[in-house]
Amino acid sequence: MVGSQKWKILRLHVEDGISLASLARETGVGERTLSRWHSLYRAGGIAALERAQRADAGVRRTAPALVT
Repeated sequence: MVGSQKWKILRLHVEDGISLASLARETGVGERTLSRWHSLYRAGGIAALERAQRADAGVRRTAPALVT
């Protein structure tokens, strides 16, 4: 799910005051996930809801000798 889709759901809590428990029941997204999204939003706004790229993306962790 991209950040804009997350915001469409989370906005109902932030702007309309709907509880996270109600949102979880209505949307099928877990309450803990909604809570995590809310924390991200408070820390960095809507942009923080976008999926971050892994720090180790593209890095091989297997020893080169073992790969060959």
